[in-house]
Amino acid sequence: MMDRADFIFTMSAAMSGESSVEAVFGGRLRTSGVKSRLLEAHPPEFSPGGCERLVRDIAEREGLQHEELDSDLWALLSPEDVFFLDTANARFWLLHSTARASVLESLVKTKLVPDHRLDCAWMPAHLLEQFEGDRTWLRSSFASDQLLPARGEAARRWRMQLEGDAPEEILELIRSSSRYASNASLTAVGSTVAEDDRRVKMAADFQGKIVSAGNSFELVAGVLWRTVGRYQQYIEGLEARYRPKTTVVDEIGLQIDGEIAVFSLDREIRDVPMFLDGLLSCREPFRLWGVPREVASTQWEVNAVDLHVGQMLRMEITPRWIRVLLGERTCGNTLARLIANLQQHFDARVQL
Repeated sequence: MMDRADFIFTMSAAMSGESSVEAVFGGRLRTSGVKSRLLEAHPPEFSPGGCERLVRDIAEREGLQHEELDSDLWALLSPEDVFFLDTANARFWLLHSTARASVLESLVKTKLVPDHRLDCAWMPAHLLEQFEGDRTWLRSSFASDQLLPARGEAARRWRMQLEGDAPEEILELIRSSSRYASNASLTAVGSTVAEDDRRVKMAADFQGKIVSAGNSFELVAGVLWRTVGRYQQYIEGLEARYRPKTTVVDEIGLQIDGEIAVFSLDREIRDVPMFLDGLLSCREPFRLWGVPREVASTQWEVNAVDLHVGQMLRMEITPRWIRVLLGERTCGNTLARLIANLQQHFDARVQL
């Protein structure tokens, strides 16, 4: 039986390249950097028992062996690899593995996220900017094919990595250009975290992917847990502010509280039907479905369904603004996904 302390020690050994760990889990644990994913989960109830039921359901459905290593710590085993699920936070889970990045990505995309009870974490620019450590590089990878017309837009697709001292300053210089500001997305960051003789290099992107290399998984785990805390605060803040709440008040009857999320667009939507087709087609990354209708000249509305948890949100769209009204049970991660992907695929300056 491996408890949480043993798990951290074993992962540190794997990161450090100690060959002794290759015998752990029947050779499924590799000597490699650790790949982690931050996931949002909706178990039957937000409790250890609810998490256990969801973990077992996923494992049995996908033909994976599952072992409970410690309270709220699970191992999922395929024939070749082992994946660890940390469900200590019942809503925001951490997935770790030393498997190849492509193997972990396939697990997330084909076995986990298609389940409506799971979603990636979606981190907009301000959360990536808060990722810990001494910043060593930034990446901007903007791709607008799904939402913008094929012609007439500057830099519809680009990819650049900024390295060296103060890479943030270089990105700010690019953002100061009126021609390129809308395309200067913050897609990923790289940092170094050090404490005494322990040192790790970490990279995080806007989809909650985190890659770590070095000699201390304990340092990595600390950074990840603080990242989970910031993400939880962000999501719960969106829900508290933008999810409507209805209460019965004796004097006035039904009272509805909550704000409408509004995006004022610096980049005008030049082809609203094309934009809506890309946004509401069920495809990744937006995962929204709906049939929009034009209610006035250049103004459209739609009652959309989020494929994560299957809840409703109402959207109104014009070339200059987007309004979003969440349903009473619509997950805040829906709004986070919309914000993050509009920044990556439409306009890097998008903010609520």
